[in-house]
Amino acid sequence: MTSIFADLRSYARAPFWEYNALGPLARRTLIVVVAVILVLDSLFRATNGGATSVTSAVVTTSLTMAVALFAWRPPVATLVLIAVALGALVAGVSEPLLAGAAVAGLVSFTCSAMLTSTYLVTLIAWLIAMVAMPGVGLQPLGAIVTGLVSIVSLLLGLALRQQFERAKTLATQLEASEREVAEQLRHERDLIADELHDIVAHEITIVALHAAVLERTEDSSTRTQSQTAIREAAVQALTDIRRVLGMVRGEENLSPERVPAPDSLEGALAASVKELRNAGIDVQVNVPEEVRLPNAPLLALIRVIRESATNVLKHATGARHVSISLRVEHDWVHLRITDDSPPAHTAGLPSSGYGIVRLRERFRVFGGSFDARREPEGWVVSAALPLTA
Repeated sequence: MTSIFADLRSYARAPFWEYNALGPLARRTLIVVVAVILVLDSLFRATNGGATSVTSAVVTTSLTMAVALFAWRPPVATLVLIAVALGALVAGVSEPLLAGAAVAGLVSFTCSAMLTSTYLVTLIAWLIAMVAMPGVGLQPLGAIVTGLVSIVSLLLGLALRQQFERAKTLATQLEASEREVAEQLRHERDLIADELHDIVAHEITIVALHAAVLERTEDSSTRTQSQTAIREAAVQALTDIRRVLGMVRGEENLSPERVPAPDSLEGALAASVKELRNAGIDVQVNVPEEVRLPNAPLLALIRVIRESATNVLKHATGARHVSISLRVEHDWVHLRITDDSPPAHTAGLPSSGYGIVRLRERFRVFGGSFDARREPEGWVVSAALPLTA
């Protein structure tokens, strides 16, 4: 009951010229019905021996043609019907009155409440005038039947309009739900892709580089160091893969706040420094002793540190020095990572560019900035995030 009243209030507040357009099938059906009525009416008038006046014929034909306009512009059609009804009222023609009452449902279904009310007022005035006008031939019983037809038609039109509005609302809600589900699926795919990229780009890079070291060296301590690095990276990769599989199976929440960071900031720095130093690269770290960051900026910065360390190992094999500095100023955290790699020196490992693209997107969403570019002295990665991200 509440929804019915809400629909009626919405219908009453609709602008005067607002209308519900008929569907393609309804338009074609309406045109066919109007054409059939015109043909039958013409045949009837041709065979009734001129019993019908010319004025009545003009009014009836005009009313029928006006109904056809509902296929394109219902408000225009209703205004034409009102004009025809007023003309019939002045001319004292009552024959098309029943047809005008039957059309009330079509008016209420397609047009606004104000326009429908205008049509009903005109129809009632026409009906009252035909009953009161002597010699017209409209008896009280005929007036009652016409009134009942108009009421039934009006209620039927309103009921159909209500169902139409509900169907339209449900379709809109369904479309919004589908967009939300699609966005959620895309978001989940991005999170899973991020996790897989971290595993492939980081741990597998470590395995590949140290496997190459094993092929080139016979030094026992170096081989032992590389074997240890391969074993640790493989174990970490398996752990991360199990976690990603848990995400896919729905065992873990995929919201950004619940995606576990690979380590604390100190742990990520320590792991990256160890990997770079194992590759023979000197690393300088300048980070405040106590850095308290919200989860979102913390996770983003850890991603940058891991991605940058991986890129140094993959694409900057000539680097001998890496600098990592982090500072907090005016509620912003700034991270800068540089190396001294010469141009065109890589480890020969493939690059997709996915990590840099995703980091740039992540920082943009958090309201920060991210940049990675080649400078004359080497690669420079700079990132900044507001602490309120």
